[in-house]
Amino acid sequence: MELPSFLFDLTGEGDKPSLEYANEIFRMLEVTKVRKKQVLLNLGEVADSVFIVKSGILKGSIIDEFGEMHTVRFVADGDVITSMYSFIDQKPSELQIECVEAGEILFFKYQDFEYIGKIYSGLSHAFHKIMLKRYHDMLDEKSRMISDDATTRYVKFMERYAFIIDRLPLKEIASFLGIRQQSLSRLRGKMDEVVS
Repeated sequence: MELPSFLFDLTGEGDKPSLEYANEIFRMLEVTKVRKKQVLLNLGEVADSVFIVKSGILKGSIIDEFGEMHTVRFVADGDVITSMYSFIDQKPSELQIECVEAGEILFFKYQDFEYIGKIYSGLSHAFHKIMLKRYHDMLDEKSRMISDDATTRYVKFMERYAFIIDRLPLKEIASFLGIRQQSLSRLRGKMDEVVS
């Protein structure tokens, strides 16, 4: 199997570890089959793994003050997700990670991260930079969507997630967009009429 794109991101110039380090990390990863709706990280649990998607789709969700869950991110084949601050600080997670689609996941455990970090001093810094960039990209995406109307949010969603949109249930897309499923169905219907 090829090295996941996330580990390639850890290689390169400057203060990043080399491809040799990434290959060593890759050999440490556990591969596990996951089923649809399986929760990999519950709210309030400490994140002890970074999840690298070999196949399938995962979603990250948060809970609002009314107890409602809201999807904030989807990741699919070759991408990565964790509750960043929970993983780094080993504190309870405010993000829940769940399988939207069955598949296979590679687990990069916290104890492996600590071990590799001691051997390769550049790893921790590179990892932090990559994960923080991904986290800020997600926040930027969500914050920009707040001021958009539902149609604009959906158009941007289709652009961002074009590679998996046909694999996502309507209710998951609606949750991500912050609208009701019925509203999304009507919106899609109107957009189809315009295209026809």
